[in-house]
Amino acid sequence: MTYDKKFLNEYLNHYLSNKINNEFVKEYIKKIPKKLYRFRACTENDFDAVEEDYIWLSLANEFEDIKDSTIKYNFKSQKGEIFDIYCDWYPHILKTELKKKFPKVDLSRCNISRELIDEYVDNVIDKSGTYNRKKLKSYMLSNGMKTSEFTIIDEFLGQHMTQENIEKVANSFMDKLNSKMLELKDSFLVTCFTQTFKNDNLWQTYAKKYTGFCIEYDLPKVEVESSTNLLFQFTPMLYGTKKPVDFVELFRIAKMEYCKEDYDKRVAVNMDVQFNLQARTKSKTYDHEKEWRLYLKKDSVKTRKYTFPFISRIILGKDMKERNRARLINIAKKNGFEIYQQKYNLLTSSFSYYKIDKEILKHE
Repeated sequence: MTYDKKFLNEYLNHYLSNKINNEFVKEYIKKIPKKLYRFRACTENDFDAVEEDYIWLSLANEFEDIKDSTIKYNFKSQKGEIFDIYCDWYPHILKTELKKKFPKVDLSRCNISRELIDEYVDNVIDKSGTYNRKKLKSYMLSNGMKTSEFTIIDEFLGQHMTQENIEKVANSFMDKLNSKMLELKDSFLVTCFTQTFKNDNLWQTYAKKYTGFCIEYDLPKVEVESSTNLLFQFTPMLYGTKKPVDFVELFRIAKMEYCKEDYDKRVAVNMDVQFNLQARTKSKTYDHEKEWRLYLKKDSVKTRKYTFPFISRIILGKDMKERNRARLINIAKKNGFEIYQQKYNLLTSSFSYYKIDKEILKHE
């Protein structure tokens, strides 16, 4: 089964929908691996989690990889398009602000429109993007505007329509997007799994150079024993270069919402999908991890110690200390799951895994 961008994109479109399609959920669950794994390092917390049948849930902003669950934008190359949208947006902003500050002034003669903004930009803004009040006054008065009306318009246009201010507005919008990204990282509790236990890199890193262990979870058992569609919260991670989110499209949506314009809401939904798609994409340097994650909304979870009694077996690292080995064997005996030992064959440069049978369990 290939878990690519198309697979995850289709999943996110359903997952983020207000109305879950039960048929899609069933088909999706069928495509999830039957077994998932976690590598552990023999800390007290690791032993407790195995013995007490729970997994620890973390926030994405707690991960060591600072790029984890981030969103990539490409703002600089889109400045021209953003400026054009802003010019289209600004008449609405100007009318709103003027009504707030001068509720009794009749603004109808000011003809605040996109045409006015374009004329203003062509006649009043210097090539450097600097506001020229003298040129503005001459231009406005020559077009029949009264001095009192000019004073009102001047205050706002001078503040808002320079390139410097437009960049400030765009940067402010970018800050809001960054806040959304941080909110995304802070709104889900996550646990990480992998598709295979036969991964030298994971044994080296997460199992502390083969001194730790690997837990195997039986996902069909989750489906049978869980009263909710818990497996629908499992998703694969993608690996590769993130394609920047279309900042222009985001700016356009913000403008249409501000102006209360009708637009295809599917565009906004698609942007939300793209946010989540990027948050679930990691650098290709991590593709050996073949990672799956369980995402749970933070406000739906009472404790980070999330009950997950679905261990089918534990595999002991080849260099595990004897006291840790004995401790895990006793836990396996108590909790009723299988336990395996990893061995390394120097001649064939390969690993083998053998089951520690019940007779050994009785004597250890």
